[in-house]
Amino acid sequence: MKSATAISYELDNTAIAAKELTTQIRDKLTFGKNTVAILHGQPDMEIGELAAAVSRELDCHVIGGTTAAGAMLTNEGYHELAVILHVFSDDDCLFSAAISGSMANDPVKEITNTYQKAYGELKNQDTAAEPKMVICVAPLMAADILVATVSELCGGLPVFGYIAGDDFEFSKQQIYLDGEVGGERMAILLLSGDIHPIFQTANLAGKKSLEKKLVTKAHDNIICEIDGKPAYEYIKEFPFIDDQTTVLFNYQFFVEMPGDEDNDGIPVSRALSAYDKETGEITCFANVPENSYIGLLYCVGSDVSNTAEAGLKDFLAKANAAEAKSGYKYTTVLIITCSLRNMFLADMKDAEGNHIKDLIPQSLILSGLHGFGEIAPTSVRDGKAVNRFHNATFTICAF
Repeated sequence: MKSATAISYELDNTAIAAKELTTQIRDKLTFGKNTVAILHGQPDMEIGELAAAVSRELDCHVIGGTTAAGAMLTNEGYHELAVILHVFSDDDCLFSAAISGSMANDPVKEITNTYQKAYGELKNQDTAAEPKMVICVAPLMAADILVATVSELCGGLPVFGYIAGDDFEFSKQQIYLDGEVGGERMAILLLSGDIHPIFQTANLAGKKSLEKKLVTKAHDNIICEIDGKPAYEYIKEFPFIDDQTTVLFNYQFFVEMPGDEDNDGIPVSRALSAYDKETGEITCFANVPENSYIGLLYCVGSDVSNTAEAGLKDFLAKANAAEAKSGYKYTTVLIITCSLRNMFLADMKDAEGNHIKDLIPQSLILSGLHGFGEIAPTSVRDGKAVNRFHNATFTICAF
């Protein structure tokens, strides 16, 4: 896979930004027969116009979503206000993409129709082609449903992606494909051909924690009872949480899902959002099933930095081992890290980007952004992926 990135700080004039981005790409990349691009955009810009202009200029699909904080590049680290273009091109790979309508009313129908449209485009290119992995960009609504539905539709292939973000207003995020754009839509990219994707997830690991307990009553993203008691009673055991605590963003539940049919024994992170002292219920940013085991941790900026560094080192070890075993050469890396991680970093905003600059070799072309949630497998075994929706997690994909 041939890969190249470009960056522009022009957020107002889409014609200038498109020219800057595509010129950089043409200077860096020798195009193959098939090409696709991912555009990491900012919420306060005409991102649909920019995606359409880049699509016309490069004659390929341009898919993406807006970032919640910033974006990252190999050897250049973190960029607060920039738009980044990442282009893949290859003779032996095929790419197909589709975007949904609004997911507000019937998300499962929209997800299904969108996947089938992308799959049909792939078959139009080559009737024998089958996807090897899926990339999804989605709105905050129905994230858990999206992961489950796409996983079923693709037959358990690896699914990677993110929830588009904005500046924590939860209203300006945009998802786009070429000239189509919307805040309640989702976009799907299928990759087929000679690719062998690998994945790494790095959860936050705070030093302060509470004993693991059983979720005895919950529905969707609301935890009602823990060990038969109001859920709020559990988190009040934490020394930093009391009746005056109003912000819970620094706290995560690590959830083990033993009752899940596809459980691989690897916990996932669920960030806390709010609580109701009268009902005792806790609201999280994603679903927490009944009969899960949870543990509460408190995290700070140094935890974010340390887990990003460890995740990158684990990823590089995995990539080196895979290359030595198969002879396949990895060239392209995507990183999605959570907007909450960026928030925890406070005055250390460059920390994750600095680890990328220091650790990722120039032979790997990397781009990344901060989203409102991450989609990535926790494991892939015998060709089947356990795809999960994550919060506050540093996720990596390479192919």
